[in-house]
Amino acid sequence: MDPSYFTQVGKSLVSTLLADIGVQVIGWSISTFLQTEKFYDLAGSISFILCTFVSLYKPWEENTIWADSRSMTTLLRSIHPRQIIASGTTVVWAVYLGSFLFSRALKHGDKRFDKIKKVPGRFLVYWVVQGIWVALTALPVYISNSIPASVHPDLGLQDYIGIVLWGSGFAFEVIANYQKQKWRKEIGRDYKRSFISSGLWSLSRHPNYFGECLLWFGSYLFCSSAFYAALESPNLIMSHWMSRLAVFSPMFVTILITRVSGIPLLERENDRRLKDVVAYWKYKKATSMFVPTLPRQNVE
Repeated sequence: MDPSYFTQVGKSLVSTLLADIGVQVIGWSISTFLQTEKFYDLAGSISFILCTFVSLYKPWEENTIWADSRSMTTLLRSIHPRQIIASGTTVVWAVYLGSFLFSRALKHGDKRFDKIKKVPGRFLVYWVVQGIWVALTALPVYISNSIPASVHPDLGLQDYIGIVLWGSGFAFEVIANYQKQKWRKEIGRDYKRSFISSGLWSLSRHPNYFGECLLWFGSYLFCSSAFYAALESPNLIMSHWMSRLAVFSPMFVTILITRVSGIPLLERENDRRLKDVVAYWKYKKATSMFVPTLPRQNVE
């Protein structure tokens, strides 16, 4: 077998992947027994949080907190600022999204699972897909956390740009979701014949998804600074194929949202629900689908 699979990062990623699989199996088992979809998104967020912490576990380091838990100084010495930022932002995002989606699931359920939640085999497919999503989306974070703190370079311009992008994306996602929640509460029963076109939703038909993609590009940017240092290290810390796979992470999120499960499903649902609403079609023609831009004028 290729020795690159036995690098320090490779061994750490195996543990991270097992944690991800474990959460999905447990979540699927409980949800299948109860025939409910309400824990699906919550389990996804728990997976992100657990995998983030598992990826910090480096048993080969003598001074790691896991080997010597006598003081907070030991903890700080074993984690680089980049790892703290990468882990902290991932956990903050996971807690926010998990609580938001879980609350929504409790109130409204999820129509995607109406038929399949009673068919264990088909239901399992969705949990497998979620496991892949968790593994690939935050892969740059897991890899960065798996690299010894001593190998990480100091924070630089690339890291700060990444932090700004992440913060901007997270703000976009949170504000857009808040605006839509507020609109839906105000519109009440007229929801099925109405649509939101104010605030960030006047700049993009899916500003929350734009923010989601932007923050993961930012996350990759400040995590990847450590990849170059690890690849140049004389020790076998990580292999080139891992760094190449990490590049795919933000691209995977963007393709998934814009081409597969996010925007296409909502666009079809809105087109069906609002097919007789002239104002909706004018809004759709004048407003960017994804990247926020000023609305086009004089659209008929």
